[in-house]
This record gives sequence, structure tokens and C-alpha cells, in this order.
Amino acid sequence: MNDQRTAVVAGIGPGLGGALCRALVAGGYRVAGLARSAAAGEALEAELGKGAFRAFSCDLTDGPAVQAVMAAVNEDLGTPTVYVHNAGAFHHQAFTDTPPAVFEGLWRTTCLAAVHGAQAALPAMVARGDGTLLLVGATASVKAAAGFSAFGAAKFALRGLAQSLAREYGPRGVHVAHVVIDGVMWGERARDDFEMTEDQCMDPASVAASCLDIIHQPADCWTHELDLRPAAEPF
Repeated sequence: MNDQRTAVVAGIGPGLGGALCRALVAGGYRVAGLARSAAAGEALEAELGKGAFRAFSCDLTDGPAVQAVMAAVNEDLGTPTVYVHNAGAFHHQAFTDTPPAVFEGLWRTTCLAAVHGAQAALPAMVARGDGTLLLVGATASVKAAAGFSAFGAAKFALRGLAQSLAREYGPRGVHVAHVVIDGVMWGERARDDFEMTEDQCMDPASVAASCLDIIHQPADCWTHELDLRPAAEPF
């Protein structure tokens, strides 16, 4: 392996996950994309080329599976110095109509999956004294509206994890940051389900560029939490 760095994006698809992979590859990283489904990864492999991007199928809520896929990333691409947790699931439903299993499922996908990824990625970063762990949140991470009890509970848990890890691992050279996506990402769901226009939404490429800025921050000027929103978004 040469000195080219490796990044992992957990949770890839046509929105922010894909945009993060493109931005990291353009920034000179070898990138591993993790997702339960192989389809999104195959599309990115065809677009970016297997020399720069490799897709790995993995259930991020399965701890041993995450450890195994991270070992494969280490072998195939090199030890990651960047790990981005972008996995999660959107859910909107009245509280009393929301089954407890939905609360648990959202927590597993949003927070437990981040625990598995962080526990797999952090030891090598600590040993090196260098690395970035980036956790992607949402409006509901800090302000859970009516009907978002399950989604908000999961995102609040992720934010708490990020706060604790930043305090534990920052002094050991690992930059832990939480990005609050306070708006809707432009894509088919924004257009078809929410009936929004592009100028009301966030461009995934713009969000990915801001994430890359965080990753490249020097250790004397780290951001722990950054909120991003389109100019049209009230807050």
C-alpha cells in the first residue's frame, strides 16, 4: 500500500452516501462503501472504478459482520483514517400508533450501527494518533417535532454517542464530529413524497463538501458539531 488514505462510508445510496463517496474519491481517498443492499454499491463501483471505490454488503446492526467487513477493508484498501456513519431510517408516525419495535429498529440502524462501526474503526485510529469519525444527524437530533418520537429518540442517541466519543477520543488524536442536516436533501423523495422544489432543498454534493472540510480540519481548530441547512429553511 502507498500513502493514499482510506475512508469508509457506512450507509450509501443515491443521496448523501453517494455524494460522500464521490467527494472522498475526488479528495484522493480510497473509499469503501458499506450497505445492506449490493445495488447502490455496484452503481458507485461502475461510476468511480474499483481502484478508487469498493462496495461491501453488510448488515450494520450485526456487530461481528461489521468487524469482518472492516477486516476486509483493511486487507483490500488499507486501514481507514476516516469513518462516516450515514446509516439511518426516516420515520414519521403518531406516538401511540408507533410500535415499540419501530423505536428499537430505528435505534439499531441509527445508533447501534454507529457503535459497531466506531468500535471497529477507532482502535487503529488511536494507535496511529490520527483519524476522523463523522456521525450524520438530522433536525430531530436537537429538535424532535410532533410525529417524530421514534426518529428523534434514535437521532438524539446518536448525538449523545458523538458527544461522549469526542471527549474520550479527541485527546487521543481522533476527531469526532456530528453533522446536523437541518433540511431535506434533494432527490426523488423530496420531489415525489414531499412535493418540494430543488431550491428548497440541500444539494447532497454541497453537504458532502462541508463534511470533507470537517475531515480536513487541523487538530488545533476542530469542529465537534456543525448544522447545515438551505437558505430557505426556517430555524
